Amino acid sequence: MNKAVTVYPAIIDDLITNPGIGFTTAPGLMSDVDDVYDNRGEQVEKYKFTQDSRTYNHPDSKVYFCSARWRDVEVAKGEYRWEVLEQKLDYAKSLGCTAVVRCSPYALNQEDDIPEWFRTEVPEEPEFPFWRVDPHTTRYVEYWSDFISAFAEKYDGHPVISSIDLTIVGAWGEGGGTEFLQPESIQRITDAYLDGFKTTPLQALLHDPLSSRIIKDRRAKVGFRVDCLGDMGGFHGEEWSHMNDFYPQNIQNFQMADAWQRAPILFEACWHMNDWHIQGWDIEYIIEETLKWHISSFNNKGTTVPEPWKDNIERWLKKMGYRYELRKFTYSSEVKAGGELDIASLWANVGVAPIYNQYPLVLRLRGKNGIYTLYSKEDIREWRPDEDIAWEESFSIPSEAAAGEYMLEIGIETGVKEIGNIKLAIEGYTDGYYPMGTVVIERG
Repeated sequence: MNKAVTVYPAIIDDLITNPGIGFTTAPGLMSDVDDVYDNRGEQVEKYKFTQDSRTYNHPDSKVYFCSARWRDVEVAKGEYRWEVLEQKLDYAKSLGCTAVVRCSPYALNQEDDIPEWFRTEVPEEPEFPFWRVDPHTTRYVEYWSDFISAFAEKYDGHPVISSIDLTIVGAWGEGGGTEFLQPESIQRITDAYLDGFKTTPLQALLHDPLSSRIIKDRRAKVGFRVDCLGDMGGFHGEEWSHMNDFYPQNIQNFQMADAWQRAPILFEACWHMNDWHIQGWDIEYIIEETLKWHISSFNNKGTTVPEPWKDNIERWLKKMGYRYELRKFTYSSEVKAGGELDIASLWANVGVAPIYNQYPLVLRLRGKNGIYTLYSKEDIREWRPDEDIAWEESFSIPSEAAAGEYMLEIGIETGVKEIGNIKLAIEGYTDGYYPMGTVVIERG
């Protein structure tokens, strides 16, 4: 490179929040909270994870879980009130969060039933746990697939949505009864998701081998989600638990151990983390298992983290999802308008998962005569953990660029102002970008 300059950014060990990873947000513990109570209603001492945290007794977050009921959105067959979901996405954005979205077909309570127009068509409910309507004898599969197709047409690639739950059947869409469906029924619903969501990542409930095999057969980019993380014997004592007798075996049996390479792995607490603490369950074992499974985010149901586990959770958060260190950056310090700016850099992803959203890596030249944004061709979704990442590229400087001195900055843009750009594990974050040094643009 002509007149190349090399910088070695200072790596930081701080807690950082980023879209799509970490704990889901806890709105009830944010801002001006007078008193803090655990999930059992017991008042606990207030504390924060960092001095500038906006959340008490819980880590800050840039992920929000939002659920919408089928009955609220499809108010008549083929007639959709998407504003129901829009309001929730706007709320997530107001918190500075991306959203994990689930549209659920129904739940157990009467107010969570299938849409009224469908119930009018099928007044009988089956004598079967977790099903509010029989998929074998009704048009459930057809109607739910049609809804998913419309959902995908409207929201695939939405900038606030980080990922979407692939829900097939069962209360809250959590899969109860999926194993009793016909393969062609699972196939039709799954195809509606896979054919519709080409950009936004998906995760399926890790519930039964049949739906997992159908996903695998299509070689689809689908991660998985489990909703009872932490259970070390809360249902059947030492005889059986999710952490020892279901998740480790079935991640392998369902052939989902490598799903993290294509789409996110999400977990939700069984009961609450405070219950784990009261039961005396091994938090380090729980954490290590999730890291082995390449976790991206964890839904703590908006409740408190036991303060004795604060250090454990900090360590967890620093590995959860992606975490980028820029270790070396070399660039051309003098370029001509209309010429090429060459860069070479060395990165590391020290998290346990890649980033799954198509966020652009950019360089900015910021000077008194304006800002020039240069978009990289690099797809950072390919930056895997535990691999050295050597990124080299040449950028064309606009021929109309004014001569002068510019600050060269690097950033990963989300495209949503309220969410902000991706934070790196280096010093220097300034309004979404990291300054690398100065570049002189010459003309003629």
